[in-house]
Amino acid sequence: MRILVNITLFLLAQTLSAQNQQPCSTEAHRQFDFWIGEWAVYKTGTDTLAGHNSVRQILGSCVIEENWTSATGWQGKSFNTYNPADSTWNQVWVDQSGATYHFSGRREGDIMQFYGETASQKGEHILFDFSFHYDPEKDTIRQVWKMSKDEGGNWQVIFDGTYVKE
Repeated sequence: MRILVNITLFLLAQTLSAQNQQPCSTEAHRQFDFWIGEWAVYKTGTDTLAGHNSVRQILGSCVIEENWTSATGWQGKSFNTYNPADSTWNQVWVDQSGATYHFSGRREGDIMQFYGETASQKGEHILFDFSFHYDPEKDTIRQVWKMSKDEGGNWQVIFDGTYVKE
């Protein structure tokens, strides 16, 4: 009888412990936390300001929200979530033109890599490849965006920015 009571108490404790765990508290869910903060973003290798980025956790720390404003006033937002079912990070980007883009990626080492595709207004198939290169020693991030209009044969860099904490 005593063994049965101990087993029951053990199982009850395990169930309660699992129920108290936050839904997005795994190590994988924290892989993109290096991006959280207030950032001045400069064109890499220059002191030319590209814009400001405010990145924060929302919705119980399950979503990372980006609020981008370029130096010219262009604004956009992204919403980033980790999907444990396929171990990917997913981003939805929206901006003031009404454009919406969907990206998927993974973190390997200090690099968060995303891929996506869209059709241009002319009907062209466009591939995107962008990455966040985190330097933990300097606490900076270099973000490089590339696009291809020929199914990945040739890539053009469309943005190369370095994030510096404000």
